[in-house]
Amino acid sequence: MREQRWKLFALVGLLGLLVYAGYALFSSGNIVQPYVTFEEAKKMTGTVRVAVHIDHKTRTYDHETGALEFTAQDTKGAKCKVRLNPNFVPPAGFEQTPMAVVIGRYKNGIFEADRMFLKCPSKYEGHQDVIQHSDKTAAGR
Repeated sequence: MREQRWKLFALVGLLGLLVYAGYALFSSGNIVQPYVTFEEAKKMTGTVRVAVHIDHKTRTYDHETGALEFTAQDTKGAKCKVRLNPNFVPPAGFEQTPMAVVIGRYKNGIFEADRMFLKCPSKYEGHQDVIQHSDKTAAGR
């Protein structure tokens, strides 16, 4: 009797997991956000993720809205102004990290990010593409 209950519970759990996975992959609610470039984000209507190099020299605060703004470069080299939602506080270590993932949508020439995730800056130490990007940023190119 116990074994039958356990099998039924496992079957219901597996079925629920499959339904959720199907919904996440095929829903228009965009539960799973793809990684894209800024060019691809311009063409999309939903929420997307863009992996970016942050140009800290361009960091400003919009005094009207209180939003953090900065220029970022995606993995293909395209640059775009990013505006972080003023209700979202930048993660600790933002000033030191060379890269981040911004989550949001492209609108009117600006990528409006609802959220941002950072990796530990030490993760990028020794990575050639990050070193080259940091050198270019430092040289003002």
